[in-house]
Amino acid sequence: MSLAFLAPQAALLGLFIGLPVLAHLAKQVPRTRREFGAMLLLQRVVKRLRRRRRVKDLPLLLLRVAMIACIAAAAMGPQLSWPGGTPKFGGSGRVVFVIDRSLSMGLSDGGSTLLARARDEASTRLRTLPEGTLVGVVTFADHATRLSPSLTADTARLADRLATIEPSFGRSNLRDGLLEARRMLGGEKGEVVVFSDEAGPGTIAAATNEIRLLVESGSAVVPVPIFADPPRNIAVLSATYGDGDEGGLLSLRVGSYGPNPVEAACEVTLPDGQVIPVFADVPAAGEVAERLTVPPEAQGGVGKAWCEDKDLTADDTRYFHLPRVGASRVLVIDGDPGDSPTKSEVYFLERALAPWGGIRGGIRPDVSTPVGLQALDPEQHSVVFLANVADPRAAGPALVDFVRRGGSVVIGMGDNVTADRYDESLGPILPAQLRKTRDLADPAEAGIALVLPDTTHPLFAPFLRGGRGAFTKVRAHRVMTVDPYEDSEDVTTLLRWEGGVPALIERKVGSGRVLLWTSTFDLGWTNLPLQSAYMPLVQRMVAYLGAETGGGEGRLDAIVDEVVGVPLPDLAMDPTVVGPDGTPFRSHLEGSQLLFTPDRPGAYTITVPDAPALAYVAVNTAPTESDVRRFEGLAAVEQELVPELFRVRVDLSAWLLAAALLFAVLQALVALARPEPELIGAGEAT
Repeated sequence: MSLAFLAPQAALLGLFIGLPVLAHLAKQVPRTRREFGAMLLLQRVVKRLRRRRRVKDLPLLLLRVAMIACIAAAAMGPQLSWPGGTPKFGGSGRVVFVIDRSLSMGLSDGGSTLLARARDEASTRLRTLPEGTLVGVVTFADHATRLSPSLTADTARLADRLATIEPSFGRSNLRDGLLEARRMLGGEKGEVVVFSDEAGPGTIAAATNEIRLLVESGSAVVPVPIFADPPRNIAVLSATYGDGDEGGLLSLRVGSYGPNPVEAACEVTLPDGQVIPVFADVPAAGEVAERLTVPPEAQGGVGKAWCEDKDLTADDTRYFHLPRVGASRVLVIDGDPGDSPTKSEVYFLERALAPWGGIRGGIRPDVSTPVGLQALDPEQHSVVFLANVADPRAAGPALVDFVRRGGSVVIGMGDNVTADRYDESLGPILPAQLRKTRDLADPAEAGIALVLPDTTHPLFAPFLRGGRGAFTKVRAHRVMTVDPYEDSEDVTTLLRWEGGVPALIERKVGSGRVLLWTSTFDLGWTNLPLQSAYMPLVQRMVAYLGAETGGGEGRLDAIVDEVVGVPLPDLAMDPTVVGPDGTPFRSHLEGSQLLFTPDRPGAYTITVPDAPALAYVAVNTAPTESDVRRFEGLAAVEQELVPELFRVRVDLSAWLLAAALLFAVLQALVALARPEPELIGAGEAT
């Protein structure tokens, strides 16, 4: 508490206090006058004169002195002040309302959200503004938005627009909100009224410079805190898939921002719809880690982890990537197992299909001898590789039916293959009838090279930006020839050897496909397994035919309201972003990237026509926005910059003038109450 004077020079008026003192000393009339006939002794007369010069009527004198002192003090303009006040509202004639609509403002408190309370409070203050006040409204989350282009006196229209403000999933960017308010004021004085929960670490600190610029321009920032007491929130902070027993482990981190420990009911939903329940015992204002075992078989894609929370639902779900787990989608039939793994016909093929081994690489090749064709399951397998299989007649009908039902078969040649047996059993689905083997060069020589593939075809589209040249190093010295055929809508030559001999032929059979590779999958007839193009070509084959490889598509993580850039392997592609609701989401191309800004959490898929998904994007809310606690107040920061805006002031002048008037009345009453002087005549003297 402190005392200040607006006009300290008025203290000179205090000199007039001496006037009543002099008046009381200058002339004193005895209260009793007696006449006498004879002279008294001179000494007695002197003593009486001395007594008469003493100050008498002391109470009356004090009242007069106090009255003059109060008048002098009132003229000095004294003010008493102490910390704890708030900046004035509505007196500048220029007001900007800044309303926080970030994720944390969706917190429910007492049956309504913080944002609903902020809208109501802003509407009330809008109605109390003096007529003619220019007003603007700015909302902010990750970015600031004006509800009107400039300041306006049409408060009725602004009141209608206030009611339309909806919560977002974005972070609280108070700095942008204050910056937009300062732009609306145009550098002139005004008031910026901020309706916010002031939650989250660093929210206020990041806006300190904008607060300083506003107060330096003469404006006042008026904070109107809107918060729950106490704040409470349960949030899934992270969900990560990794190695572990069975199908792997999913690690969850669940946090609490409330004053009490909570047992949260949670569940994890895998991309194929499987649900794994779990209960998380979350400590007060802390977090807990939970680990869940993923089933041995699960479809790849984007899954979600959810925990029940009635206070703030916007951050209850966390989206995560899950590769294909477990179930084999590719059946590989080894027609020449050999006497050791390295001499197996499918040694290189198996490693190209699962280069990282285990079950987390996207697919696990189910390798078998020709007898394994009896285990072909259309519900489990989507692609079958026949590698140098001598006689497919026993499984011919099953393979034909498999393809007609939407499955795919890749056929590789070799010394065991007999053309007649294939034509007899698989003729209805072969791209062309097999004829006989043909030596293109001496085995000791390099062989005939492949012609570069057409990268406009979806199978080879990823090679447009790199790797296409590696195909020229692929050479073969022996191939299986086929009967003449013509390319059509159903039959397409995808690769050729130099000289025009077909190398890879495709046939569409309904929704199924068959690829015929006229050389071997091992080193028997070609050097392909030793070339850098081998693994990506096999991976692309599997992805092109509909099985998930785990490496053919991109997996990206993103935050709501942040720009996502997806690299395009082929600039001729026409990609589409599909949002969480299954509908196309707005995007645009910039250079070699597809850009879009997600406005809500969920799974976004980038698709291209007639091809598997190009990328999956798991979009989540910012973890920092889940912290609904107040770390620092806007008022505290502004008080450091301009302390005088936050002091309670009381003007004492009126009180001092009232006291002076009171003293004047009291001295009149005292004067009236004095007894009249008693006069005694001469005849009464003794």
